[in-house]
Parts: sequence; structure tokens; C-alpha cells
Amino acid sequence: MAEEVVKVEGLVKRYGDFVAVDGVSFGVSEGEVFALLGPNGSGKTTILRTMVGLLTPDSGTILVKGVDVRRKPVEARALIGYVPQRPSFPENLTGAEVLRFYANLRGADTREVEEAAQRMGLGEAIDRPTGEYSGGMVQRLAVAVALLGRPEVLVLDEPTVNLDPEGVVQFREALRAMKEEGKAILVATHLLAEAEALADRVAIIDKGHLLFVGPMEEIKERVLRAFRCYVSFGEFRDDFLKVAKENGALEVVHEDSKLVFSTASIEDRLRVINALAKAGARIERFGTLEPPLEEVYMQVLKGEKVQ
Repeated sequence: MAEEVVKVEGLVKRYGDFVAVDGVSFGVSEGEVFALLGPNGSGKTTILRTMVGLLTPDSGTILVKGVDVRRKPVEARALIGYVPQRPSFPENLTGAEVLRFYANLRGADTREVEEAAQRMGLGEAIDRPTGEYSGGMVQRLAVAVALLGRPEVLVLDEPTVNLDPEGVVQFREALRAMKEEGKAILVATHLLAEAEALADRVAIIDKGHLLFVGPMEEIKERVLRAFRCYVSFGEFRDDFLKVAKENGALEVVHEDSKLVFSTASIEDRLRVINALAKAGARIERFGTLEPPLEEVYMQVLKGEKVQ
């Protein structure tokens, strides 16, 4: 079983009377990509900034490889590579100069600098002043900086927001490689598709509260009503609508020779199909129409089906 590298327990952060993070707990294991998923202002960035020692929690603990971030911030920070939501660098320095500066701070050698630059696809831009960089190139440089010193934990706040499609592909490939190397990776994002593409597990957070922790597939199971089922018939009869509704079908729609509906449980779904068959329906095909991730997301945020 993979070692739990990051452990957050009962984290609380207040700004005056406003509670930005309210009793959040989760863990991240080595070789795992863990996504904090939530809308802007949900508390994601506050959690990450607290993890890397930029903010002090009001209560709770954060351990990185067993090191308490609050009690030993310097030791803990040395284990973490961090990319903030809006990274910036002195505009007169080239990418190479920025990397060498941070390499000196972290005791990284020239080979590490070259590896980080190559991994993030900096190319010829590395010799240009960062003031000439696009937002996406600044983001790539920030991730390269975070890799210096070979940290065991990567903390990335909205890492693909400014990347072009090529940059997103390159970033995902780099992330997969780092995962294979055993790094524990924590990503904050408000994009469902990004969480699904990157993460092994997801924590959904809203208004400082953790609503769910688990794999994306489990999120979908918990909001089953967002999934529409369909049954195609060789010949449709009007009474099939009544049969479906009487056996647990919800929001039933007749489209050509098929019925589209949702159910409150998998058992209800099977009951509907069996009842239709017993009513004489010649079923040619049935299956599930996967909902847009945004629909799943909104239902989870509303608290529907979440235990």
C-alpha cells in the first residue's frame, strides 16, 4: 500500500469572522494525483497556501512526510514544490536565469535545471526575458521551478489555466511521469474535465466545506439522477411510458422509438427494463447517457445524493 505523504486533519482558517476553510481533512499518497475541485472562492487556494506555509491555520494539522508544517515550516517547505495560481518572475531575467536562481536556493545542479526545462517544453524561450513570455509560458516556467530540488510533493494551484492546448498536453504528460516517479501531487482546479483527466481521487469543496472525497466515478454514482438511461424498442407503444413511470422511471421522455429517463437507483433502472420486457416490449438496446460533468458538479455542490 502506498505511503500517505500528505495528511491534513481538521484544517480551519478564518479571516476575522469569515471561515474560509472549515474542518477540512484529507490525505495524499505517493504516486497519487489528488484534485481539490471547487468553484472560485471555495477555499482551495487557502488550503494550498496554508500547506506551503504562506498562511497560518487557526486550528488543525498538516503533515508532509510526517513533518508538521506549522511547527517546522522550513523543513516541510523543502519537501514541497509549489506553483501559485498567478506565478510571476522579474521581467528582466531570462527563463534560464530564473531557473539557475532557484536551483541555487534549493541545491539543485545544472542537470536538474536542464531536465526541468525540457520536461516543461521551455525550448528556445528559456533564453528570452520572462517579460516577453505569454501567460502559458510563465506557467510552464513556474512548474519547472517547482520541480527543482526534486520535491516529494507538488502543490499546483490551477496549473493549466493559462496554457494553450499544446501546453496542456505537455503538462499532463509531465504530471503522469512525475506520478510514476512516486511524487504525491495535489492540484486545485475549478474545471471538472481537468480533474477527471488528471486525478486519481477528487475532493469537492464549497464554501470551505469538504463535500466529497473519492474517485470521479464514485461522484457520478452518488448523483445517479444526472445519468440518463435509454431503452430502444423494435416497435414503440404508448403504454410503455406508463409502465416505465410505475416502476421507478423519472423524467421520462419519448424520443422516436426509445425512452429516455433517469432513476433514483441502479435497482430502479433494472426494474424499469424488466417491467418493459414483461409488458411485451421488444428491447433492441439499452444503456446510459453520461451527463456533462458540469451537471454532475452542480448536483454535488447542491448536496444531492452525497452522504
